[in-house]
Amino acid sequence: MRSTNMQRRATLVVMIALVAACQDAPGPTAPDVQAARAPQAQDRLEALFRRASPEVMALPGTVFADNDEAAGRLVFGVENIAAIRGVQAALARLGISRSDYSIELTPPIHAMVTLRDRFRPTQAGIQIHFTQYLCTMGFNVDHAGGRSFVTNSHCTATQGGVESTKYYQPTSTADPTVIATEVADPLYFKGGVCPRGKRCRYSDASRALYSGTVASNRGEIAKTTGANNGSLTVGGTFTVTGQDNSTTNFAVGTVVNKVGRTTGWTQGQVTRTCTNTAVQGSQVMQLCQTFVSNPAGATVVGSGDSGSPVFRITSGDNVTLVGILWGGSSDNKTFVFSPLKQIQQELGTVNAVR
Repeated sequence: MRSTNMQRRATLVVMIALVAACQDAPGPTAPDVQAARAPQAQDRLEALFRRASPEVMALPGTVFADNDEAAGRLVFGVENIAAIRGVQAALARLGISRSDYSIELTPPIHAMVTLRDRFRPTQAGIQIHFTQYLCTMGFNVDHAGGRSFVTNSHCTATQGGVESTKYYQPTSTADPTVIATEVADPLYFKGGVCPRGKRCRYSDASRALYSGTVASNRGEIAKTTGANNGSLTVGGTFTVTGQDNSTTNFAVGTVVNKVGRTTGWTQGQVTRTCTNTAVQGSQVMQLCQTFVSNPAGATVVGSGDSGSPVFRITSGDNVTLVGILWGGSSDNKTFVFSPLKQIQQELGTVNAVR
């Protein structure tokens, strides 16, 4: 973005309406006569506005058109100085006097995008839809099997085992395009280190192969406007510049982050590491998982955050990917994630770096 004195200001008002000559100004008018003229003046401006707005808003660089009753003139917003001349010329063709309008240099208005909106290309942290459920896209990867994204095993039609689950983004109703299809989701095993009556794995992870027509950005995680504040508005991007392929025992106190479609960007500290974790209401047990809580007791997870990428911030918006979130405590103050090392042991080597 270009840096100029004009653009550093939030809004620089460029007043180009000419002040009427003193001899043309009306003389003193009794209050009752002024009151009678006010509706007539507003009717005249409204008629000018109906003529001017379609012409001005069709020009490149225009931001808004307003019949400003408080100012008593038409006001037009433009993105840059170069657009002013076009607006002036259009209004002159319509016979609208410069004393009837002003022009403001105004930043363009953008639609606010949230994690639940449509993204093309796709990026990590956004909403995905499968069967009748919603989850979060974990992270885009290059894999020997093709361009893919990783999300949770339980974010498939059947947890464990491949049944070719179809994924949509943000939902099949909003966009019926199948963005990807499940191609890898190892079966849960019994026996050995897995406790009696349980089915175990070392990661709650699956891989979906992208459809050829759907674009994806590897190494990008949607960044919401602030951490631990519940915002889902996307204000930037985290860039994955590294991935931790070797750690399962994270040091207690390590600060990690996640971005998910329900609670946005949250962060906390590792409180338990390489912990065998039962899943309430099922026979599933995830082995050697990591627990994260916020010291201030902030909400760090919610339903639908399953699949969220988990990462450490290294500098600025550059991050190192460390795993994928799959569970949380009933009070939403703790989340649990599978380390990337174990995800790769089960799904194969992936490259998530930009």
